[in-house]
Amino acid sequence: MGGEKSCGSCTVCCTALAIETPGLRKQPGIACVHCTSTGCGIYETRFPICRTYFCGWFGLAELDESWRPDRSGLLISPHGAGIEFLVLGGEAAVRRPQFLALLARMLAGGTPVFVAVPGPAGHYPARVQINAPLSRVAPPSFGDAMAGLLKAAKGHRFEPMPP
Repeated sequence: MGGEKSCGSCTVCCTALAIETPGLRKQPGIACVHCTSTGCGIYETRFPICRTYFCGWFGLAELDESWRPDRSGLLISPHGAGIEFLVLGGEAAVRRPQFLALLARMLAGGTPVFVAVPGPAGHYPARVQINAPLSRVAPPSFGDAMAGLLKAAKGHRFEPMPP
């Protein structure tokens, strides 16, 4: 890769995530009021929740620039003792060979893996742990299984975030 990673113009976490702290509340799917087209408008004095957020692409050295959330369509975050993939890029994101290879490695290693699908703006995503369902699927079929999961999520009743 040849250097330090930088968010650059990626602001996916500033839009996709729900933030519910005393200092800052932001609904999922709605850009933070401090988000600009080039990043955080208050970056130097940003909120603690933003300073401590662990972006999987940024923090996992093995993930190259193609994994940056605005490029891959996947926002990778810790979730409990595992990892969550918030799928923003639809079926194309979950059929990427790089994603399928990482998914297979994580599942084989016993990492709890969650997939989340965003709902309408202001609503929490649908989230499911996929270890058990994918244990019955051969890795070459993971792409079809993930595409099916995304299709099934379209019928989910998304929970609105309280104002």
